Amino acid sequence: MTEPTELRCPTCQAPLQPGDHFCEQCGGRVAEEESSESATDRIELDLVVAAAVSDRGRVHHRNEDAFELEVAGKQSVAVVVCDGISSASAGNTAARNAAEAAASVLRKAAADPGSDASTATEAAIQAANGAVEQVEWTTRTQRVDPSCTLVCALCRGGEIVVGWVGDSRAYWVDPAGPRQLTVDDSFAEESVAQGLMTPEQAAHSPYLHSITNWVGPDAPERPPRLTVLHPDAHGRLLLCTDGLWNYLAAAAELGELIDGLPPEASPAAVARALTDTALVRGGRDNITVAVVDIDP
Repeated sequence: MTEPTELRCPTCQAPLQPGDHFCEQCGGRVAEEESSESATDRIELDLVVAAAVSDRGRVHHRNEDAFELEVAGKQSVAVVVCDGISSASAGNTAARNAAEAAASVLRKAAADPGSDASTATEAAIQAANGAVEQVEWTTRTQRVDPSCTLVCALCRGGEIVVGWVGDSRAYWVDPAGPRQLTVDDSFAEESVAQGLMTPEQAAHSPYLHSITNWVGPDAPERPPRLTVLHPDAHGRLLLCTDGLWNYLAAAAELGELIDGLPPEASPAAVARALTDTALVRGGRDNITVAVVDIDP
């Protein structure tokens, strides 16, 4: 006699009852697509001048990161990377919906050279907030509202506009060396800015991943942060979740790893190498890396 298979939440492995739509333990939505989570353990997208890799990692039961990437014309690129917050309900859905909503705005701007890139980036993040507010979730758990971090970039006409909320990051790597473009919305980084911690202390602080801004209905009323870059040399734009920078936090270390690759390494090869490095070093979180080749 065959025993019936016990239903379990794909996120936290808590027992489920037939017909459950939400997990009572973690608040995650339980839908038919959750049964195919193994199909999304690793997702790769190669668009030649830009590429992205998202990997579940070695510990988590599912991937709560999400990305969107699109190339318009020969060089215009729109890219979004989101990380579902682990303490929130339905973090994976929040990240996916936020990435899709933001990308829909940036996609149009990438194809419209007459639009203002900074305005489009702010509108993209606003659209992401609206999308996360619509995520279904259950209030029968102790988890907070669905939420995620977000970092995005619009690369168009020799200009790069990066916008972010939370602690997903953007880096720029060119012959002059690598540098971090974003500043984490976190207690640790804000303590550094206020002179309460040194950068070295912040890197080892228990508040390193305690974020102070995010995408979601309960986010503080703070505007997203933007930075604008006008590169004058060939370089690479890198967007990632903390699943990567947990293991390559310093821009210099990130640059050394990229410099160790063959000079002709494609964006896809770079994204794979960085993702695999995070896996080798522990892979304790979901890992998402997007790489864009920029040639002014």
